[in-house]
Amino acid sequence: MGASWIFNSIYIYGNGGIIISSILTVIFILLQSSYFLIIGFFINRIYFVYEDKISILAPASFLVLIEFIRSYLFTGFPWLIIGYSQIHTIFGNMYPFLGSYFVSFITVLISTYIVIVFLNKGKILHNKIIFLSTISIISIFQYNISWVDDSDKSISFTIIQPNIKQDDKFNMSNLNKIENKYISLSKDTENELIIMPETALPVVYKTGGTFYREKILKESNSLISGIFRREKNHIFNSMLLLDNKEQFYDKRHLVPFGEYTPLKSIFEPLAQILAIPMSNLSPGNSGQNIFTFQNIRLIPIICYESAYSSLIETNNNDYSVIVNLSNDSWFGNSLAPHQHLQITQVRAAEFQRNLIRSANTGISAHINKHGVIIKKLDYNTSGVIESDIFATKGSTPFSRFGDYPVLMLIFIIIIFYVVRIRKYE
Repeated sequence: MGASWIFNSIYIYGNGGIIISSILTVIFILLQSSYFLIIGFFINRIYFVYEDKISILAPASFLVLIEFIRSYLFTGFPWLIIGYSQIHTIFGNMYPFLGSYFVSFITVLISTYIVIVFLNKGKILHNKIIFLSTISIISIFQYNISWVDDSDKSISFTIIQPNIKQDDKFNMSNLNKIENKYISLSKDTENELIIMPETALPVVYKTGGTFYREKILKESNSLISGIFRREKNHIFNSMLLLDNKEQFYDKRHLVPFGEYTPLKSIFEPLAQILAIPMSNLSPGNSGQNIFTFQNIRLIPIICYESAYSSLIETNNNDYSVIVNLSNDSWFGNSLAPHQHLQITQVRAAEFQRNLIRSANTGISAHINKHGVIIKKLDYNTSGVIESDIFATKGSTPFSRFGDYPVLMLIFIIIIFYVVRIRKYE
């Protein structure tokens, strides 16, 4: 259910037809589900011992390991992570400390303990140290710690959500209509920064072009927009910051089949069948500069990149804000835009950075440093968000250490669990 939008994307926008779309969706789901065979192999009635403390910790450890593997293996799919579902619950203050994978760990650990309570009531006392430790951890994290400092001056901004359907967007006969939509929505704004969504126009950006500078910038001092950018023989999915100069960021983590074809020698025929526009893009370099705007840093992430916390870099010295541009019209009226918004909320909370999100068809939002939505535009609506935002500086424990503490924890537990199995055998 959570990945049903895969079918929608292939069937409606990938020219796959109902048969090919169904087959590809089923294959995708089977591949993603296959990771969980690892749990069945190690966590079963032969090896699992209710009285053993390591056994109680093992399901959560293996599940987090699986979430991590499927987030990065074969380009990765960091979607439907259990930790994402717990934003604004009793686990909310854990995000800036140890991140979403640790929230997954605690959530599964509690679920495991509850199952054991129901299945083996008589043996509950053998595991009370796990229970008490978990309750203590949750209690400690009910205190909200601010790891960052706010800037003295705010930035006024306008988010534009044009709500241009995917079929209309890549029909070149609609280019003037699309441009007029942006001009109309940005008209009369008096804010310092206008933010437009990912690949706002279906054409390659030309330095010195007249549309942005003459039609949009006359309403504001600066703008950010998603663009297609050409450099030599490469085309990038990029973000443009335009004021008295141009700054570019090229998307680093591309969507397979949507933006590039992996293993071309094998999958090129499939890519030709899907015939997705602008699906032969190049990834940006890893060492790109972060945008500078009014002495603050704007941290750019484009669409799918919001699912990768490792692409966000903060420090103690610079005030910064996260800017996320997206085009979720590929997903249609499905769960995906809501899931994508939830992921960006988690990123804001992990780094305690305020976040601006502009999405073509929604859901655009102003999200504060605790992951709380201040303002938003619903999916499939056209409009603008006008608001003010403060930059923050400082580092959360998660921004310093990333996922390494959680990975160390689960690997230690898994090693002890496997050693116990070997002794048992």
